[in-house]
Amino acid sequence: MGKGVNIIITDDKNRVLVLKRIPKSKLSTSFWNLPGGNVKKGENLNQAVIREVKEETNLEVKSLGKPFYIYYYPKTTVYVIKTRVIKGKIFLNKEHSKFRWVSKDDWENLKYTPSGLATLKKFFKQSTQRSRFATLRGKQSP
Repeated sequence: MGKGVNIIITDDKNRVLVLKRIPKSKLSTSFWNLPGGNVKKGENLNQAVIREVKEETNLEVKSLGKPFYIYYYPKTTVYVIKTRVIKGKIFLNKEHSKFRWVSKDDWENLKYTPSGLATLKKFFKQSTQRSRFATLRGKQSP
């Protein structure tokens, strides 16, 4: 069974980077999605995350821990990993035509791949719940 990674890249405003696939893409033409791809033989998840982000966006990121979410497909398991930008300026590779930073207030305005949509729903729902909990406890949310 193969392995893949989808990467949630957040900035200091808790926005998530999404990429638009080129019109001639083999999968989900012109849909928005998270960066990601296959884990190569001999790579661990963290190595695949760093490589895929660098290849697709030119950014350097830091992994924020264990997988946030896992998708099980018939031939592949996809691990969703949260990351934070360390440094770099975005330069897209030939697989994508645009990028956008989306927040909990505007992320639903784009057309996503099914896995991208499910992941963002889960991410922003969790972010909203954390924010409400912090407010109830009288603390500022992260």
